Amino acid sequence: MAASVLKALCIGCGACTQMCPYGAITVQANQARIDTAKCDECEECVFACPNGAIIL
Repeated sequence: MAASVLKALCIGCGACTQMCPYGAITVQANQARIDTAKCDECEECVFACPNGAIIL
């Protein structure tokens, strides 16, 4: 299952977008959005998020 964003915790900082090796994450309207078709479940975004807003 692909990663997902807990919208209440996401501050749109973009840390996850910089760490995703698959280009699966964008930030729109101060919220991270994950393209599940591109997500490979590597968990890099989970570790990069300073607020714990991304989960698998």
